Amino acid sequence: MSMRKKVLSIWLFHTNRGQPYLKPNGTANGFDSIWQRFMAKALKETNLKERFTEHDLRAKVASETGSEHAKQMLGHSSSEITNRVYRSKAELIRPAK
Repeated sequence: MSMRKKVLSIWLFHTNRGQPYLKPNGTANGFDSIWQRFMAKALKETNLKERFTEHDLRAKVASETGSEHAKQMLGHSSSEITNRVYRSKAELIRPAK
Protein backbone atom coordinates (compact mmCIF):
# COMPACT_ATOMS: atom_id res chain seq x y z
CA MET A 1 0.00 0.00 0.00
CA SER A 2 1.43 3.38 -0.94
CA MET A 3 1.07 6.25 1.51
CA ARG A 4 0.55 9.61 -0.15
CA LYS A 5 1.71 12.62 1.79
CA LYS A 6 -1.08 15.15 2.34
CA VAL A 7 -0.18 18.45 0.70
CA LEU A 8 -1.30 21.68 2.33
CA SER A 9 -2.21 24.49 -0.05
CA ILE A 10 -3.98 27.83 -0.03
CA TRP A 11 -5.91 26.74 -3.13
CA LEU A 12 -9.36 25.13 -2.90
CA PHE A 13 -8.40 22.60 -5.59
CA HIS A 14 -4.71 21.98 -6.13
CA THR A 15 -2.27 19.57 -7.70
CA ASN A 16 -0.48 16.95 -5.63
CA ARG A 17 2.35 19.47 -5.30
CA GLY A 18 0.08 22.18 -3.87
CA GLN A 19 0.01 24.31 -7.03
CA PRO A 20 -3.19 25.75 -8.58
CA TYR A 21 -4.64 24.23 -11.74
CA LEU A 22 -3.45 27.05 -14.01
CA LYS A 23 -1.76 26.71 -17.37
CA PRO A 24 0.96 29.18 -18.39
CA ASN A 25 -1.52 30.90 -20.75
CA GLY A 26 -3.87 31.63 -17.82
CA THR A 27 -6.55 29.05 -18.59
CA ALA A 28 -7.75 26.67 -15.92
CA ASN A 29 -9.26 23.69 -17.72
CA GLY A 30 -8.19 21.32 -14.94
CA PHE A 31 -9.90 23.47 -12.34
CA ASP A 32 -13.04 23.77 -14.46
CA SER A 33 -13.31 19.98 -14.71
CA ILE A 34 -12.80 19.51 -10.99
CA TRP A 35 -15.33 22.26 -10.18
CA GLN A 36 -18.00 20.62 -12.38
CA ARG A 37 -17.51 17.24 -10.66
CA PHE A 38 -17.52 18.92 -7.24
CA MET A 39 -20.80 20.76 -8.00
CA ALA A 40 -22.48 17.58 -9.28
CA LYS A 41 -21.48 15.74 -6.10
CA ALA A 42 -22.54 18.63 -3.85
CA LEU A 43 -25.98 18.85 -5.50
CA LYS A 44 -26.46 15.11 -5.15
CA GLU A 45 -25.25 14.72 -1.56
CA THR A 46 -26.30 17.99 0.15
CA ASN A 47 -29.29 20.32 0.43
CA LEU A 48 -28.06 22.58 -2.39
CA LYS A 49 -30.82 23.44 -4.82
CA GLU A 50 -28.87 25.11 -7.63
CA ARG A 51 -25.36 25.41 -9.02
CA PHE A 52 -23.07 28.33 -8.27
CA THR A 53 -19.69 29.45 -9.53
CA GLU A 54 -16.46 30.08 -7.72
CA HIS A 55 -17.05 33.79 -8.40
CA ASP A 56 -20.28 33.56 -6.40
CA LEU A 57 -18.19 32.47 -3.40
CA ARG A 58 -16.14 35.66 -3.65
CA ALA A 59 -19.28 37.81 -3.77
CA LYS A 60 -20.76 35.91 -0.81
CA VAL A 61 -17.68 36.60 1.30
CA ALA A 62 -17.88 40.28 0.45
CA SER A 63 -21.59 40.64 1.19
CA GLU A 64 -21.64 38.54 4.38
CA THR A 65 -18.65 39.99 6.22
CA GLY A 66 -17.93 43.44 7.54
CA SER A 67 -16.66 45.99 5.05
CA GLU A 68 -13.10 46.24 6.40
CA HIS A 69 -12.72 42.48 6.81
CA ALA A 70 -14.08 41.86 3.30
CA LYS A 71 -11.61 44.41 1.91
CA GLN A 72 -8.71 42.52 3.47
CA MET A 73 -9.94 39.07 2.42
CA LEU A 74 -10.47 40.14 -1.19
CA GLY A 75 -7.20 42.06 -1.40
CA HIS A 76 -8.72 45.43 -2.26
CA SER A 77 -6.84 48.65 -1.61
CA SER A 78 -9.93 50.41 -0.25
CA SER A 79 -13.25 49.32 1.20
CA GLU A 80 -15.00 51.65 -1.31
CA ILE A 81 -14.12 49.20 -4.09
CA THR A 82 -15.48 46.30 -2.07
CA ASN A 83 -18.70 48.15 -1.27
CA ARG A 84 -19.27 49.32 -4.84
CA VAL A 85 -18.59 45.99 -6.55
CA TYR A 86 -19.57 43.28 -4.09
CA ARG A 87 -21.87 44.56 -1.37
CA SER A 88 -25.13 43.42 -2.94
CA LYS A 89 -26.97 42.22 0.16
CA ALA A 90 -29.93 44.48 0.85
CA GLU A 91 -29.84 46.43 4.07
CA LEU A 92 -32.82 45.68 6.32
CA ILE A 93 -34.54 48.72 7.77
CA ARG A 94 -37.68 49.18 9.88
CA PRO A 95 -40.59 50.77 8.06
CA ALA A 96 -41.79 54.15 9.30
CA LYS A 97 -44.97 54.13 11.36
